[in-house]
Amino acid sequence: MVGTSQQSVSSACRQLGSVVVSTNQGVEVRDPETLLKHWAERYSGAAGQEFGWYSVAPIVEQTLKAAEVATLLEVGPLVSGDVAADRIAPWKLPTRGRLYTDGPIDLAGDGFVPAPLHDATLVICVPRDPTLWKSTAVGNFPVCDDVTVADPAVVYWDVRNSNDIDSLEAANHLASLVTGHFYDSLDQNQNNGTERR
Repeated sequence: MVGTSQQSVSSACRQLGSVVVSTNQGVEVRDPETLLKHWAERYSGAAGQEFGWYSVAPIVEQTLKAAEVATLLEVGPLVSGDVAADRIAPWKLPTRGRLYTDGPIDLAGDGFVPAPLHDATLVICVPRDPTLWKSTAVGNFPVCDDVTVADPAVVYWDVRNSNDIDSLEAANHLASLVTGHFYDSLDQNQNNGTERR
């Protein structure tokens, strides 16, 4: 689903040790909290090119406006960072917007001015990681209808690695909800005669 080989999957599963277990039906995650932490410590981020924008509008409004423009330009926007975390697990007041797109967009005519990244109220990233859209498409995490939110693990990583004083606490709150949803999905799938892999 994410464009890797069976050999890569097998190698990753061996490295994960007891976090996952092989069964006749595939690989089962035994400890989603440890798996999320393990991934977050090793993932280097989406990388790519980042563009800073500044606006006086509220952060959520800025992010939704940029996502709307990106949708019109057909560059596949994915909302991440504070705003996505607020949609998934409301806890932290968003202080900066983050949007992934598969091409650059110009927001100068939409109430924004270009800004250095450290001063930006919104960051648009054209990521180097090609799996962002694939992992979002195969997930089954409930999100709002008005925006497409990045995979919750990516949102968790972005919040965890931001510079706000409450970022780590916000990331931990999000992680609890994400791994709790994993268990809920696993229980539901097992009750339906299937298992989540």
